[in-house]
Amino acid sequence: MKSAHGIALGLAAGVLAVWLALMSVGLRDAEVEPDATGTVLATFPVGANQDDVFAAIIHAGGRPMRRTWLGFAWVASGTDAGFAGRLKENGATGVYREMPLGPSLGGCAAIVSAGRWLKNAGLTD
Repeated sequence: MKSAHGIALGLAAGVLAVWLALMSVGLRDAEVEPDATGTVLATFPVGANQDDVFAAIIHAGGRPMRRTWLGFAWVASGTDAGFAGRLKENGATGVYREMPLGPSLGGCAAIVSAGRWLKNAGLTD
């Protein structure tokens, strides 16, 4: 008879395997077409140099907007056709409109400085 710990470990491994399979399908379906433009979430290899990532977005014809809390994912914007494809050519591992089953492009990961918020609210000059 298996121990309770062995059963729990097997169950956890099974849940993790199912979750990974569903996430891979979800992420594949959420990726934008290479000719897409606008604001996107671009992922790069984990551990990539942030200066290189910044340069890759610029070389793709985009504007880096902010790095997310994940570190390897950046929000970027580009107006020229083919922006998403150029991001991939410059090293992005994925380009998405929104993350499925997770935080949206803004969501709780967005950081707004107090000064900008006060100015936009009309409370300061």
